[in-house]
Order: sequence, then C-alpha cells, then structure tokens
Amino acid sequence: MLESLGAFAGGLAQGVRTGQDMKLRQQDANRLKKAEEREAELHQARIDKADFNREKRERLRAANDEIAIPWQQDKQKPSTPGYAVPGLSAEVAKVPAVVETGVGGLSSLSKPAIQIPSDEMIAKRMLTGNLLEDADELTRMANIYKKYGLLEEMAPWMNKAYAAKKRGIPDALNSLLTGNASKAREILEKGGLALADDPLQLGSDEQQNVWRFRFMDGGETEIDLREFARRFFPSSILPPATQQRSR
Repeated sequence: MLESLGAFAGGLAQGVRTGQDMKLRQQDANRLKKAEEREAELHQARIDKADFNREKRERLRAANDEIAIPWQQDKQKPSTPGYAVPGLSAEVAKVPAVVETGVGGLSSLSKPAIQIPSDEMIAKRMLTGNLLEDADELTRMANIYKKYGLLEEMAPWMNKAYAAKKRGIPDALNSLLTGNASKAREILEKGGLALADDPLQLGSDEQQNVWRFRFMDGGETEIDLREFARRFFPSSILPPATQQRSR
C-alpha cells in the first residue's frame, strides 16, 4: 500500500514537472515568435523608409529639373556669371547629386539637354550667381517645390541659404576658393562675423579644403569648404541613398 502511494506521489510530481516544462517551452516559443514578428516589423519599416526616401528623391529630382528648364532656355539672361570659380567646379563634380544627368521633360525641346544635373545647377547659381538675390526666382522655386509636395522640407533650406547670402558667406566662400583670404575676411566682417585675422588654409587635396577661422571673441573653428558648399545643393536635405531593398 505504501509502495503504491509512493509510486502515485512520484508519478504526480513527475506529471507536475512535465507540465511545468511544457509551459516553459510554450513561453519560450511565444517569446521567440514575438521576437521574430518584431524583427519582421522592423525590417518592413526599414524597407518602407527606404522606399519613402527613394520616392522623395524622385520628386526632388523632378522639381529641380522643372526649376532649371527656363535657365537652359534663356541663355541670354543667365543667373550664373560667365566665369569659372577655381575650386568650385571641382567641388561640384565630386558631390553626388540625387538627380541624374538626363533631365525629364526636355526631350521635346530643340534646345540641348542640360549638361549638369539640375541639383548642381541650382547650387552653382546660389554660390556664384545672383539667384539668392532674385525674389521672383526664389518665389518660382518655392511654388515648384510646393507643387511636388516638398515645400515643408525645402523652405527651411531656402531660408538658410538666403540668410547665408545676406551675411556674405557664398561670396566669402568664393574668395577663399580663389585663395583671397583677406577679401573673404572683409566680406564676412561686413556680414557681422568679426575675425581676429585672415582665415588660414590648413590643407587642400582631392577630398578636402580645410580653413581655420579665429574670431574676435576668442572662438575658433575649422571648416571644410567642400563639405560646406554641399549645403547649397537641394539634395543636402535628404539622407544618403545607401539603403537597398533586401532580396
């Protein structure tokens, strides 16, 4: 009788342990399933974000192309001066643009196709031309960006570029690219940036063109002019196009 009771108790305990083990395995399986579902959600979110950024790049490309069309058509009244700025042309050639060389919408025109991406053309006209002083052109640009659903992103960028122009920063940048540090200092001081001395070039190569600026208040900063010039490209508002759809 006692042996029967012992066997029964042992079987009961074993049954309890087995039930607990099954419950733990089920909990582990549930946790694993939830983790896999979460990873799948994150993966899909990354794909959706990449697709969204790709779609936004396409809209920005189309908007920039439309902005550049009348500039190509009206060669007699260019916003860009007819001289090259040493250093800037090389910089423009190195900056990856979101747009492609071909410009949609121009195939039916008798004029030659735009030779540089419209993204670069806009930056050049801001940096070396009078685009930021042309209220009509800026309004036209804003209306086109609005048409493509990009005004929320592009308006702050345009405002920053305009504020930089008011402080003489593009003109100072051009002076530095031509090696005229004293002229750059004069321009910056007229714009309200008091320097302790002329900007000093620290180094220049295929990738960088770094200058040191010392201010009257004791502050000091180093700026890569090539990197700084990228801020005047419309594509600078977008994240890098590095994400690819997983297969």
